[in-house]
Amino acid sequence: MSSRRTLILMGALLLLLAGYFSMHLIPPEPVYLAGQPRVRPLRGKDSISGLEVSQTAAGAWTAEFNYFYTGAPSDARLLVELTPGAGPQSNGMFDTFLRNPEPGSHHLSVKIQYPGEGRTVRVTALMRSQMNGWAAVASQRLDQEIDWPDLRTWARNQRLATRSPEDNIAQAQALIDTGGDSQISEAKLMLEQLLEQNPKLGPAYVELARATLKTNSGPEGLHQAEELLATALQIRPDDADAKILLADVYAHQQRFAKAQALFKEVAATGTSNLWLWFNWGDMLELEHRADQATVKYRQVIAHPITHDRNDRVRAFAYERLLALLGERKDFDGMEVLYKQRIAEFGWGSCYSAEYTRFLLQIRGDIDGAIDSARRALHQNCDDAPSRQLLGLAEYAKWAGSKGPSRTEALDQARIFLPMSANALYLLATSERTAPAARELVAAGEPIDQKDNDNFDALAYALQDRDFDAVRRLLALGARPETPVGAAAVPVALLPVLSGDVAGVRVMRKLGVHYSNLRYRGVTALDFAKQQGNQAMLSALGGGQTTL
Repeated sequence: MSSRRTLILMGALLLLLAGYFSMHLIPPEPVYLAGQPRVRPLRGKDSISGLEVSQTAAGAWTAEFNYFYTGAPSDARLLVELTPGAGPQSNGMFDTFLRNPEPGSHHLSVKIQYPGEGRTVRVTALMRSQMNGWAAVASQRLDQEIDWPDLRTWARNQRLATRSPEDNIAQAQALIDTGGDSQISEAKLMLEQLLEQNPKLGPAYVELARATLKTNSGPEGLHQAEELLATALQIRPDDADAKILLADVYAHQQRFAKAQALFKEVAATGTSNLWLWFNWGDMLELEHRADQATVKYRQVIAHPITHDRNDRVRAFAYERLLALLGERKDFDGMEVLYKQRIAEFGWGSCYSAEYTRFLLQIRGDIDGAIDSARRALHQNCDDAPSRQLLGLAEYAKWAGSKGPSRTEALDQARIFLPMSANALYLLATSERTAPAARELVAAGEPIDQKDNDNFDALAYALQDRDFDAVRRLLALGARPETPVGAAAVPVALLPVLSGDVAGVRVMRKLGVHYSNLRYRGVTALDFAKQQGNQAMLSALGGGQTTL
């Protein structure tokens, strides 16, 4: 029995010793965060190696490296860290976050995120752990200088890299069509980069020629566009768009025979590009053949709306036709075109403003003008011209009516065109609305009232060189000596200071005596002498004065 008891005691002691050693000598199970799979770590050490940094043709930077991850710590994260260089334009420390590492050996290639304009001097690939205060578990660094471009350049590079050449050219076309200087500049940069990547991209030369003409329509710009289009036609001899634009260049170089030949050549191909007929009409106008130009412009608007870039040239053709009909005083023809354009583009297109002005100032149809302006405003064309025209029409209605409708019209006018120096000027721009200005002044509205810029109605008329309005305002009592602007210059001196000889002649014809006007002791003749402007001296009555 004693030997049996001894064996039992020895067994119990061995169990106790086994428990002790299991607690103190054998590493514990790894700690896992909630939601993490319970995977025993691999043998080895977390590491990162083989870091390489390279740049793509589009300007993007890529970091490639190998990593080994044992599976612990379980909250490890991989990232690429950029260390900034010195200087005020250098970006701060920037991390490109990747993802959770996978246990085992792997290779990663990651596009480095744009950190902002500045310079990077070092790229580091890291494995971090939150449990260790985001300390690096493994890392490798590489000294690499990267001069990051500004955001605009970076965004352009990425667009060029991720889109097809056709899509990038279409984007450049849209930017050029806007006509804004910054948009055209951006389009030129895009096209230059596209051609740097592919010098045989013919359509890009055509759009670059268009951009050139938008910013430089003089002899220099015409010559540069001609050379670009010649290159486009060397690449694609049958490019109708290039030929149409080249013919337009010839026309503005007064090489009408060459332009005519190209227009006829492209017309024979049956192109759908409506710029053919518009540019042809433009050339005929340059040759003073207005009747034939009208025929070409009508060929443009004869084509139905296609909801693409051709709709833009159709809008231009309407403008040219209306201008030509206006020169002939063909008001019936103009009204037909106005109605046709609104029918095609809709009241919400804002083309109705010109029709409203036509009804008010040419036809004298006040009720029709009010209806036109209101229809535009009700169709999301809440632009300033429509509101101003509605106000002008209501003022005109007020001046020509009696009874309750008169008061109601004045109330509406004040809503859409509150009384101001500019409102008085606008009323004076037409014989149809001038009676309202006369009645307002007679009722006590100051003719020389000023706005926040210290301008009065006469100042706006002189600034716009609307000499009919100048005449009407002077007849209403506007004073030429009224000080205007931030410098409080006598209003009649504005054309002298701006070198507007015609404006001075009109003012003198209307009875303004410049010899009586002084500004800080200086006469109008003194200003003209300082400018060295003999034509201005003559307009002021100074004769052939020695400068």
